[in-house]
Amino acid sequence: DTRCCVESVLSAPNKTPFRLVVINDCSPEPDVTAYLRTMAAQDARVLLLENEVNLGFVGTVNRGMALDDLRDVLLLNSDAEVANDWLDRMRAAAYSVPRISSVTPLSNNATICSYPRFCEANELPPECDTAALDALCREVNPGKIVDVPTGVGFCMYIRRESLTQVGLFDVENFGKGYGEENDFCMRSANVGWRHLLLLDTFVRHAGGVSFGDAKTPREREAVEKLRRLHPSYDARVHDHVVADPARLARLRIDLARIRAMALPAVLFVTHSRGGGTERHVQELAQILHSKALCFALKPTPAGTTELSWVRSGEAFKLEFRLPTDMDVLVDTLRALGVAHVHIHHLIGHDPCVWGIAERLGVRFDYTVHDFYAVCPQISLTDSTDRYCGEQGLDQCQSCLQRTPAPGGVQIIEWRQNFSTVLSQARFVLTPSQDAGQRIRRYVPQAAIRIVPHKDLAQECVHPNPVAIGNRPLRIVVIGALSPIKGADIVEAVAKLAANQAAPCEIHLLGYAYRPLLTQPKACLTVHGAYEEADLDALLNWLKPDVAWFPAQWPETYSYTLSACLKAALPVVVPDIGAFAERIADRPWSWVIPWGSTASECLEFFTTIRAHNFQQGLPPPVSHPIPGLPASFDYLSDYMDRIIPRISLPTVPDDVLMRHSGSRRAGLTAIGYRARGRALSAVVRVRNHSAMRSVVRWVPLRWQTRLKLWLLK
Repeated sequence: DTRCCVESVLSAPNKTPFRLVVINDCSPEPDVTAYLRTMAAQDARVLLLENEVNLGFVGTVNRGMALDDLRDVLLLNSDAEVANDWLDRMRAAAYSVPRISSVTPLSNNATICSYPRFCEANELPPECDTAALDALCREVNPGKIVDVPTGVGFCMYIRRESLTQVGLFDVENFGKGYGEENDFCMRSANVGWRHLLLLDTFVRHAGGVSFGDAKTPREREAVEKLRRLHPSYDARVHDHVVADPARLARLRIDLARIRAMALPAVLFVTHSRGGGTERHVQELAQILHSKALCFALKPTPAGTTELSWVRSGEAFKLEFRLPTDMDVLVDTLRALGVAHVHIHHLIGHDPCVWGIAERLGVRFDYTVHDFYAVCPQISLTDSTDRYCGEQGLDQCQSCLQRTPAPGGVQIIEWRQNFSTVLSQARFVLTPSQDAGQRIRRYVPQAAIRIVPHKDLAQECVHPNPVAIGNRPLRIVVIGALSPIKGADIVEAVAKLAANQAAPCEIHLLGYAYRPLLTQPKACLTVHGAYEEADLDALLNWLKPDVAWFPAQWPETYSYTLSACLKAALPVVVPDIGAFAERIADRPWSWVIPWGSTASECLEFFTTIRAHNFQQGLPPPVSHPIPGLPASFDYLSDYMDRIIPRISLPTVPDDVLMRHSGSRRAGLTAIGYRARGRALSAVVRVRNHSAMRSVVRWVPLRWQTRLKLWLLK
């Protein structure tokens, strides 16, 4: 890091004369010391100072700033990298308007100066190095500045006049580092100096290198000192975060990067309900990342439609009110280079979105994630929360009398509308043969392709369980269980097992739509919600004997089944939906009737425990391999004739600002009210991400008392 920093400074083509002062504060790494001595001997611009004793970060910085009482100074962490004429631009900004104390550039890791995600530590975008990203900033934001409540010390230009008036950094309170530049900025702001974020310059910051693991305790201590010394600090930072005056500049950089990549763009029309649909959208964007840029169009709870870049680490997001803003949305999609549309779900979307591919003059595909295209209830279930049997129009009309379709549309019109969409699609992609066959019955003219999801990158290892002897059979059920996912039958089996003292125990890795009976009234343990990334580790910790999928509807796929296949677990699946075909010819796998009663399920589990698991004897593999679907490759078949658009219009600044959406991850209002030594707060947020964002700005000593209301 130090080598990169020093050499980037010395090689940058700046006209501003400078002296590079490198201070070695008793580094424990001999290689670093040797390198610095070599550089100082080779380049007259380098002045190397070596502390005889460790002064700590603040004392060392003060030593450097005190070398010359006439020159401006620029603080640069040893884990930073600069490029191009960065110093010229920073000095020009410092003298662009009166009373500028400090200037900080954009960076990947600089809290309120961070890009692309505001107030977060970011990785550098994979297609950019520091020089390329800095050049884009210079191109799209020339000379642009915004005021900030504090500079960020990783790279901070400081005018000598402000140092002379305010004094050096506070060693007594901020000794080893962290918070010292915030304190300086508050002191200088209190006597009329300003602090700028320079939007046309980017400096990479690795972050956390100097202090390592000791940084977090130091941060906490420093923040408390800042609040004690400067009671208005939190409010100033909070107001800046909510206003986010650099948002337009970041959006300009996003657009410049998108256009520079010269890839065709694919628009995913989807919902905002998460689940398997969202996971597949993310999965598909990752598959296509080298061939296409992927954007998502989703309805929001606030009634807007959100356009976002589907790529890890990106923050590009615009919001539109449809149908009023439809023309602006279409123009924006053209400017992004959208050359193909892929409909994943239309629930919640304004009807004008249905024809967006036609408005853009491009082809589109449709992926079947559930049965919304033929069933307004989405899952082919009736009022009993079980598979309806698809018994005809009379049954559907009766169902819609109890639970009307959106807009009160009748079933014939509903299916005609979707039949038009599916018939015009280039491909109708279904992740299982079962789903494809069901859709084909309603829309026989659709160009259906059976394309399993790509979450299983390689063939899975088959189960090989050891004998369990006399202990109970450990059954795991995974996920968020609704009635159609089998929550009620799981509880019924667990309750019956407790009543009969059956040698079975059920574990729910997840939760249900309602509280379920657990031990001792039912042989059930509910472990609660989990993060998707933790599922493999949880299964390894729990070490279940068998995974049970009690679905009551024909699921089109199942990512939780995929997790069990990867974990080489025995599985029990229903004879409905995609399950049976996915475990065809797999050992230690059973298919049972989907409508089995609790008594039948419990008898089945006790039987396989006695016949198979107690002695480790596998059951016969009796289910045949279904006909394999024709191969379909996303990088060739899907991308066929999806080519970049040659000439792209621009997106005007007023469109970016008008449609940039709410600030700070859904935060719309926050108010603090002091009551003696306690604090009460009412926070209006739109999602849990916003709630976490709010908590970060609340004083630590108050966080345990803070009450947050998630207001819909």
